Amino acid sequence: MKKNYKVAILVEHDLANSIFDIRDLDFLASFAEFNPVSELPAAITPEFMTDMLVGAQACISCWRTPKFSDEIIENAAELKLIAHAAGAVKNLVTPNFWKSGCRITSNAKIIAEDVAQTTLALILTSLKQLWRFNLLTASGNWGGGEMSQFTTKRLDDLNVGIVGASNVGKEVINILKPFKCNINIYDPYLSSIEAEILGVTLMNLDGLIQTSDVLSLHAPANEDCRHILNAKNIPMIKDGALLVNTARGMLIDENALVKELKTGRFTACLDVTDPEPPAIDHPFRSMENVVLTPHIAGGCTMNGRHMLGRNSIKEIYNYLIKGLIDYEVREEMLEHMA
Repeated sequence: MKKNYKVAILVEHDLANSIFDIRDLDFLASFAEFNPVSELPAAITPEFMTDMLVGAQACISCWRTPKFSDEIIENAAELKLIAHAAGAVKNLVTPNFWKSGCRITSNAKIIAEDVAQTTLALILTSLKQLWRFNLLTASGNWGGGEMSQFTTKRLDDLNVGIVGASNVGKEVINILKPFKCNINIYDPYLSSIEAEILGVTLMNLDGLIQTSDVLSLHAPANEDCRHILNAKNIPMIKDGALLVNTARGMLIDENALVKELKTGRFTACLDVTDPEPPAIDHPFRSMENVVLTPHIAGGCTMNGRHMLGRNSIKEIYNYLIKGLIDYEVREEMLEHMA
């Protein structure tokens, strides 16, 4: 195939090595010229972006790629597509971008699969209390069922509450269905027909919190959702319940959560906090009923990273060769996205 296209790779060197497989770069080279991954800088600057975008019809961005300023877009006269190898694009472009005629894609749906698997892992491991059994066994104890006093649970027939029918929320719903649990959801923008198609029961937020054995947060990071769990409704969480947050820390009023967790009534798995990281002396770091992980739910698996690079290249190929885009982000979608 004649190389009629130029693609600018705007990803810092180490990150590029983690998301691009040599086979996928070979495929990119079959239809486009691009700047070599081996020559990418340790950090991407606006000046580098401007230089690389000269004559480019498409580009690949990722985490830590600087914002596409109005000036950068204006100087990139031939740019038709930004294929963002990460998820959120809100802070990647300016409001004027949407008038430029350039289009943008996101890998949010692919990262959502990763986050959903992490969410499931946290749920199953916590319901089975494997965290506690690991500590007990490592300290010299043994006893199997006697040690658990039959306090562990399986998912069958439990009420699982999903907050937010986002990409991740929908992936979590799909991944939970084989476990025969009752899946309920709160999302003010989800219609009854959409809930029926998803196979879930639509509820109000208070009702969802009060009835959930497992409560999993997947709402977007916007001001409408800030402290969606707060001092008023966190006390409604059931005794013995499990709270999982693999979305954003801003969804929870952490002072109210700490206060309620100190009662020992329920367990929380938190992959995100507000701010990040939490202070060294933050209670989350020492509470026995808190599992704290460092924002690794999505985009941090070795093979998952390669999927991000591969999909970005696929999006560029399909758009430049066929005029098709699978994962486009449009301006009107931003309000409901992370």
